[in-house]
Amino acid sequence: MGDPGAPGELSRPARSPRPLLAPLTGLRFVAAFHVLVFHATAWETWGVPSFVRGLAGSGYVAVSLFFVLSGFILTYAHAGRRLATRDFYANRFARIYPTYLFALVIVAPLFLVHTLRVEGPRRLVEDVVSVVTLTQAWWPPVSMAWNPPGWSLSAEAFFYLLFPLVAPALVTGRRALAVTVGVASYAACLAVTLLYLRLAPDGPIELSHHSTAFWLSVVRYDPAVRFPEFVLGIVVARGYLAVRASPRYEKTAATVSVLSALAIAAVLARSASLPYPVLHNGLLAPLFAMLIASLAAGRGPLAALLATRPLVALGDASYALYLVHLPLMIVYGKIGRTLAGDAFDASRPATAAFMVLAVVASRLAHRYVELPARDRVLRWWRGRRGPASPA
Repeated sequence: MGDPGAPGELSRPARSPRPLLAPLTGLRFVAAFHVLVFHATAWETWGVPSFVRGLAGSGYVAVSLFFVLSGFILTYAHAGRRLATRDFYANRFARIYPTYLFALVIVAPLFLVHTLRVEGPRRLVEDVVSVVTLTQAWWPPVSMAWNPPGWSLSAEAFFYLLFPLVAPALVTGRRALAVTVGVASYAACLAVTLLYLRLAPDGPIELSHHSTAFWLSVVRYDPAVRFPEFVLGIVVARGYLAVRASPRYEKTAATVSVLSALAIAAVLARSASLPYPVLHNGLLAPLFAMLIASLAAGRGPLAALLATRPLVALGDASYALYLVHLPLMIVYGKIGRTLAGDAFDASRPATAAFMVLAVVASRLAHRYVELPARDRVLRWWRGRRGPASPA
């Protein structure tokens, strides 16, 4: 399956790795920090202008950005190169699973004891099996188990599984096919959520992130439902690779990046007035795609800012930040409430301190957990595959 010449190839020539896209690394931190603000702050009760609450309270849309960015980056890295499928899967596992497991360990004692006492041993087994195997997003009752942000890694695992099967046709096939699939992918994002609003299968419920209704959870978390956002990233990457050397593209990229960022901010500032499922599931995917493709050019003030050394360093640790912040917040909150009472949760100084702690912890986790564990897994895989196995 992963041998040269197998169907898993994007194309036959093997070339040196493409340059890293530093602005997109910085963008990853901004997105992960948006999620942190959403989870860590009491934004619903802030006595601030509504647009600030709208921005803080819409951190869930960052996952849609991550999905589009994931499809874009994987295609950028592999298009025009031989894709040995088994090595691709091994690299993806080494990239995501050790840090994913580390985040689970942080909060494991609290999760295991609470679930066993409140929901019983059967539910505990269901939660553990689904979370450890990255299948929790397929079944709404367990999608938020243990470490809630993990649901998106469950979806990403599905995307990775299909990438060697889907990407070749979109990258090497006719441009009209790729454009059609891209348009259809966005239409699918909208169609699922609009159909949900039309049919209201959960009845008259509050449509917000607080809801645990079954069908709303399917719409939000099911990997097959979210797959079109990832596919859109693949299509946009194909287009970017085709035009990235064009002087006209480089000239307009700086303007497009700023305008798309402003448009995203304007929509999120009014997030409270928009249908929650639609905004949650890819409403902004085309704007995210424009932002990603224009930042990739590395032109203009926004790209320059995101490519600065501090933001790139934080972007390198953004995956760890995304996964560890909620387990840390649970532990931090439990200790704080024990020492200071329930008022601790609404304390702004305590919240600010936690956000700093989460960012610092993510850097440490990236350096001392993510990178070493990834290297060990890849060394083991190379040894198993033999010296000819690609890095």
